[in-house]
Amino acid sequence: MLTIVSGIMLLACLNSCKQNHLTYNTSGTVNMYDYMVQNPDQFSLFKSIVDKAGYASFLNTYGTYTLFLPNNDAVNKYLKANSKTSVDVIDAATAKGLVSIALIADTLSSQYFSDGKLRTPTTIGQYLVTGTTTINGVANITINKQANLVTANIKVGNGIIHIIDNVLVPASLTLAQTIEQSGKYTIFTAILKATGLYDTLNVAAVNNTNINRKYLTVIGETDSTLKASGFADYNAMKTKYSTKGDPTNHADSLWLYAAYHIWPELSYLSDIAITTSHSTLAPLEITTSQLLGQDVLINNDTFNGILELGQRLYRPGSDVSASNGVLHSAWGYAAVIGGVSYTSVGNYSIKIRFPSPVYFDVAVQPEILRTPGLYRGNNVNLNFAVGTIAGILEKATGSSLYVNYQSLTVPIPAASTNYYYNNDYILGGLRWRTGSNGTQSMEFTTPVIVKGQYKVWVDYFRQSASQVVPAYFDNVSMANTFNDGDALNAAETDSQAESRGFKSYSDAPVNTTANPYYGFVGRLLGIVTIKTTDHHKIRFESTAGSGDAKTFIIDVVEFRPVTMDQVHPRLGRAGNLVP
Repeated sequence: MLTIVSGIMLLACLNSCKQNHLTYNTSGTVNMYDYMVQNPDQFSLFKSIVDKAGYASFLNTYGTYTLFLPNNDAVNKYLKANSKTSVDVIDAATAKGLVSIALIADTLSSQYFSDGKLRTPTTIGQYLVTGTTTINGVANITINKQANLVTANIKVGNGIIHIIDNVLVPASLTLAQTIEQSGKYTIFTAILKATGLYDTLNVAAVNNTNINRKYLTVIGETDSTLKASGFADYNAMKTKYSTKGDPTNHADSLWLYAAYHIWPELSYLSDIAITTSHSTLAPLEITTSQLLGQDVLINNDTFNGILELGQRLYRPGSDVSASNGVLHSAWGYAAVIGGVSYTSVGNYSIKIRFPSPVYFDVAVQPEILRTPGLYRGNNVNLNFAVGTIAGILEKATGSSLYVNYQSLTVPIPAASTNYYYNNDYILGGLRWRTGSNGTQSMEFTTPVIVKGQYKVWVDYFRQSASQVVPAYFDNVSMANTFNDGDALNAAETDSQAESRGFKSYSDAPVNTTANPYYGFVGRLLGIVTIKTTDHHKIRFESTAGSGDAKTFIIDVVEFRPVTMDQVHPRLGRAGNLVP
């Protein structure tokens, strides 16, 4: 007999609907197979499937597993849907698949059933996804979009059982077959076939000898999405994109368009939401991604203060597993930001951009922006514990270390000698020093930078207790170090200062070397060639001795195309660019 342990799992429902109450049960005296044997009125049919698969002894031995167990009603629904008279007519290979897709070599209680894939694949090698749906005002947890959770967290000797109301079926179709047979992607299917990429997507993972192509992610666009973007059929797409007249040519824009929709990785929505960029089969072209509220957005980027609205991955049409990857559906996206309405109809494609300057204010971090009254507030100062700002990675020791954000007096007094860009800055930890209780390095994730060749400048405020600071871009050492004790030279012109790798980056007035305005220094770190339009990393390292206390104030990192003026525009403390 089962001992019922009181407990209720509350399901989140975005629509404030009723919640389905799931009972927790436990039995520590039997394993999974014996549990089915002892409850034949509920599980005799799936037990027969386990027997047919030859997994009876396996499920009755010690281990740490999770089993999504269909009840007899679920198995009967499966038999009816597949025109089978009984379990006896199921062949052994099919039975093995039905058991393997329901079994995970990990103990996963319902607390891990978030909106996305489970952390461990099933024993057949495919991931399961969980989510929440509402039926007649009641929220239900769904498993792999195929079944609802009936009873959760039944503890047995070799793991956890979750009872479900439908049989889970492993994906048997390839991505190519999944896309074509859905009937929603006829234009996209025609593009894949014309470019030859249909064949790339039509190889099951177990049969693929290319380790980098075993599992792929496809961002599909339905016929309705493409038609809303002005493409009535395949011929319209070919007219628009086929620049070489041969879609199989890898230099043809239609081939590049299709290749851009294929990522050489296995990424479900939960993966895409936490990863900022993704490689594609289009050479050196990436897709950016972000989670905004409940929406997973791709290519939703801001360049030079202008929002380029991207696409939304439509949840009901996404996380569709195939034998060699996962399919997502890209739709248009609408948003109101700052009182302005933005609308994107879709057509997820490579963005044609040219190298443009990026003035990376290191204080513009999501965690800082979200803190009420902080960002560019009136004379504010706040410490963030190491690791709490996602875009800043510190290698540090000591519990008192932090990232310090400071915004100065607003409005800016006319007599103020502070000329930080946007009137704020980041102080690099309590002490920038090596040894115990110090910061060894600080790495920043940049905004998206368009591929091209750039001169990289670090803009800092001069420190009297100085140190030499090496810099690294994407883990490659920059040509120049800088000493944050260096100031500008009043006797130099802009050209003379630039020739030795220095400049006045701010809009501070230029007077004498004694004037504190000369403490706002831009130092040339070197030239980088950026091959992919993406977020990148820039890291600064400490060289101070273990007994030295050093303060490091960083304002901006500039990426200016090598062909543009490196001094102008200067960066205004009001956040403006000064010609």
